[in-house]
Amino acid sequence: MTVSDALSAHLGWRSFGHRADCARPVWEVDQQSEADRWRDRRGGPEHACPNEDCGHSDRFDTVTVRVLCRSCGTVHLISGEERTSRTTTTASTGYGQVPKKVGGLWLYPGPPLLDWHDAGPGGYLCSLERVERLAEKDIVGSIGEGRGARGATTWSAGALPTWQPSATTRPYPYPVFAKVSGDAPFKTVAAAAKWVKAEVDKTTATETKEEQGQ
Repeated sequence: MTVSDALSAHLGWRSFGHRADCARPVWEVDQQSEADRWRDRRGGPEHACPNEDCGHSDRFDTVTVRVLCRSCGTVHLISGEERTSRTTTTASTGYGQVPKKVGGLWLYPGPPLLDWHDAGPGGYLCSLERVERLAEKDIVGSIGEGRGARGATTWSAGALPTWQPSATTRPYPYPVFAKVSGDAPFKTVAAAAKWVKAEVDKTTATETKEEQGQ
């Protein structure tokens, strides 16, 4: 699931929009929590959850996140019941880390495969160019972590994706790779990246020859 986790970390997210004439597009982000709020008669009918440990009824907790730009005056308010919040790191979420160039590709990390302290990314998305935010069009391959003999870390790869509509509620399409590394895993991320780059280069060379009528 490491590649799926990496895709989920980078794709399917929407950034908040500023006004077109915003001179200094910087967001100020705050949250506000309210415990044991009373649902008044205009707040909807009483309702409860089947889970006996859930207090979801006429009294409930709320959280509101305010995303504000002082320059253009735009404010986004996101609110919901049953507040959940946690503080984590970019290493755990997989998004926000600096991509690294390996084997001629830019590798964008995903979250770790195992929730261990200092565990590295369990998967990477590969791009020919360094971009601010990855989109499907930027991704030329992926690299995923696995386990070999005696628990040794191995890496597998896929190259040249085509994107299919998701058959689930996933907010991004699903890649089908034209080339996969198969049953011979790589020992390092660098070896996997070089394989992806070689497959991309071969396809590019073939397409160029066809365009030139050779």
